[in-house]
Parts: sequence; C-alpha cells; structure tokens
Amino acid sequence: MSQSKTSHQRRAGIAYLLALVLLVVFAAVGLALSAAANLSLQTSNNYDNAATARLQAEGGMSYMLYELKALRLPGTTTQATFPANLLGVLALRMDPMPNLNGQHTHISGSYVVVPGIGTEDGHFTSKFNWVAANRGRLTVQGTARDVSRRVSVELVFTPKRPAVFDYGLASKGQINIGGHARILGVNNPGEASVLSATQNHSDAISLSGNITVSGDLYAAGSSTYVAMTGTPSVAGSTDPTVIAEHVHLGVDPPDFPETNTAPLAALANGDVITTDKPSQSTFTNVRIAAGTNPTFGGDVTFNGIVYIEAPNKVKFSGQTTINGLIVTQNSGCSLDSCQISFTGGVTANGVGVLPNTSQFADVKQQTGTFICAPGFALSFSGNFGAVNGSIAADQLTFAGTAEGTVEGSVIGLKDVPTSLNGNVDINVDRSKSNENPAGFVKSVALVPEADSYLELTGIEP
Repeated sequence: MSQSKTSHQRRAGIAYLLALVLLVVFAAVGLALSAAANLSLQTSNNYDNAATARLQAEGGMSYMLYELKALRLPGTTTQATFPANLLGVLALRMDPMPNLNGQHTHISGSYVVVPGIGTEDGHFTSKFNWVAANRGRLTVQGTARDVSRRVSVELVFTPKRPAVFDYGLASKGQINIGGHARILGVNNPGEASVLSATQNHSDAISLSGNITVSGDLYAAGSSTYVAMTGTPSVAGSTDPTVIAEHVHLGVDPPDFPETNTAPLAALANGDVITTDKPSQSTFTNVRIAAGTNPTFGGDVTFNGIVYIEAPNKVKFSGQTTINGLIVTQNSGCSLDSCQISFTGGVTANGVGVLPNTSQFADVKQQTGTFICAPGFALSFSGNFGAVNGSIAADQLTFAGTAEGTVEGSVIGLKDVPTSLNGNVDINVDRSKSNENPAGFVKSVALVPEADSYLELTGIEP
C-alpha cells in the first residue's frame, strides 16, 4: 500500500470521526435548544397561569364585594354568631345563582365558604372568617389550571339602618290593597314605595278597585308578580303601560330589622294595668299585664312607654293620645291571642313632647318609633292623625276610614298578609324618619378596608 493511499485513508477516518463529533455536538445543541424552548414555553405558561389565577382572585374579590353591599348582619353579631348570621344572609343571596351550579354556601370550621364559581379561564372560591371585634376577613382564591393565587381584605362592621326603612310600606308577607285605599308620599312620590318579600304567595302584591300608590311597586323573589284589577293608579298613572315601568319584579329582598324590646320593658315602671276595663284617663310608663285583654274607651292619654305583655288583646276604642311609644313582648304566641286594635282616633306625638323630668329621661332617648309590636297583629280602623315614628308588627291591617300621616315606614315583620281596604289614606313622610328607631336592632354592613388588602402566599389554611 502506498504512502499516499494510507494518508488518504487516515484523513478520511479523521473526517468521519470529526463528522460524528460534530453530529453529536449539533444533536446536543439541538436538544439543549429544544429543552430551553420547552422550558421557556413552560415558564411562559406558568407566568400566564399565575397571572390568570391572580386575575381570577382579583375578579372574584370585586364580585364578592359587590354582593356584600346588599347584605346586612344584626348589630348584635359576635364571634360565636358570626358564621351562622353571615351564612343566613349570604346563602339566601348566593345559592339561587346559576353560577354556583347547585352548590351551596356552607360553614367549614370557622369559615363561611362560597364554593367555586367558574369563569372562562378558571374559577374562584371565597371564604369569610372572624378577625376581631367588629372585623371580619374575606379571602378569595383564584385558580387557573393547577396554579392558584389568593388575595384578602378585612371587612369592618359598619352600622347601617336596615334597608327596609327605605320603603313607605314593606312586608315579609303578601300585600293586598283594595277599595279606595291610597298610599301617598308627602314630600315626593317615592316615599310611598311598596315592597313585598313574601315566600308564601306568588301574587306578592294584589291591587284592586280604585286604589292609589304614588310610588313604585317591588316584589322580591324570582317567581312573584303583581296582580291588578279595577283601575289602580301607580306612580301617578292608570295607564297599564306606564304602570309596568314602575313595577319591579325579582328584586333582592331588603334586610328586615330584628326587634329587641326587652330593654324597653324596664322603662315601663309606672302604672300597671291588670283589669280589662281601666278607669283611668291618663297613664304613665304603663305595663299591661299578660292576659288582661283591656279595652280603653273614651279619651285616654299615655305618657312614656306602653309595654304590652303577651298574650293580650288590647283595644283602643276612643280618642287615644300617645306621648311616647308602644312596644310589645315577643313571646311567639298565636296572632289570635296577641292583638292591638285602634277603632277610634289616635294621635301619636312621640317622646319629644314629654317633660324633661327624671321619670322620662330614659324614655326620651327612644326616638323614631310609634309602635314596635313583634309577635302581635295590629289593626287601624279609625283616623290616626300624625304618627311620629315608624309602625311595625307581625301583621298589619288598615280598614274602614283609617287615615293619617306616618313619619317613618310601615313594616310587616312576618310572612302573613298585610291588608289595606276601604277609604284608607296613609301619607308617608320619610324625611323625618329616624336612623336608629327604638325597639329595632341596628344592622351592620361589611365595609372593606382598602388599606388591609393583601396578596397572600403560602399554603391555604
């Protein structure tokens, strides 16, 4: 073999080896580039998922804060009662929503949990827990694929008057208005707005005859409606097309106030009535004993608190003047045995006219209420002049020629029918309504504290 041939073969072998080495190098570089590209893609996906998860959390936070605006808790809410109180109002609002897909708001440990609400790119879940006195926390976890992010904000319990006081006439029960009854706003038509939040009747509000309601009509619930016969006038018109614009169906029910008349009972430390036919004409800080069933005829005046124990059927058949307010014991007795009726004329001046003496010092602080009668049926069939304060009872009936001005709201506390018939005229003046009427537990709203907003890290508790 010649030297040139050997040299040629050696060069060919070296070239072959070099080609193999280069092939391996290029393959390695290709694999590295591919791995880097995959890593970059995965990193990009992770960033995208993380950003989407954060948007889910932030969007969920905005959504839940919007829903919270309409909610109220009892002002007496404590750490022990917070979960149940919040669940009660939150489930009522959230559970019927289709975006929960049949899931239910529930309590898990110390948390009130709203199950996952799905969106196009992921979902979010929400939790509420007690933080400290008059403070709670909302935590929202957003998830996109397998990535989650959490945000939270503290909620301050802020006193708010129950929203039901924004209506002229509101009831948890069906409202029937007939005959020539009229509900009119004194300062503007909207003061006489009417709302029913009944769960027992599909025809939440029934109008018949030649009735007049100067405000709008509101029916809570998804399947309720307003029934009309005769020639009713609503919002200043008898035209059905115009009336339809002032009928609002499926609205969210406002929070109805809890009542607490027990502290007021202690103020009834004057006259005690134990006979069914009292002979006095003037009473001071009265307690009407249970089972007395008295009838007050002729001209009679009550100064201060009138506290009615249950059961009792109390009738005012003459001209009655009340310089103070009437409250009742809520014993859960049947409305057949717990009744208050006014068949004569009534003047309710409120506590402001009481003298500045020691016996009325505490009573004069109980403003904004004429009657707070939980557990009782209340009826008017005579004129009641100007009523200084709101009227509330489990059941309300206005009949005959009842007529007068209510400086506040008229509220039915239970899901039983409220009735206005005959030549009844109720003029509503809410410009003088009180922000904290006596006998009612002031509600609290859950107001977010902006400075407490946090993006959370770590494992979800």
